[in-house]
Amino acid sequence: MTDALQYFGHHFRDPISINDLAGFLGTREDCLQFSFDRIRGMTPAQALLDHRLNRLFAALTAQPRQGLRQAIADCGLARTAGVLVLFEQTFGIEMSLFLLTCRRAADDRLFRRSHPEAGALIEPS
Repeated sequence: MTDALQYFGHHFRDPISINDLAGFLGTREDCLQFSFDRIRGMTPAQALLDHRLNRLFAALTAQPRQGLRQAIADCGLARTAGVLVLFEQTFGIEMSLFLLTCRRAADDRLFRRSHPEAGALIEPS
């Protein structure tokens, strides 16, 4: 299981077939499916999708102003519309609101670095 997750970590951008993954790990596809089901409660394909969505979450958090389509593609995901629905189902927040929040947080961090004094955080009344 750990080897499969490490494989996902190194190859998440690439198309990955579960059959090829099983071959790489030296096991049969049905054994791999069984292991994921028993240990993670999901299929290997679901685990890969989950990994890719988490990568997208991290990438957008780190660089919220990057192009969304490119970020999605860089994480090995396809079709923006489908990804947006999966993102919301997985994380419970719409992509537009998530990006807005990440961008505001990035702006706040930038402001804080430029104005480290405590008084800069107080808005004038």
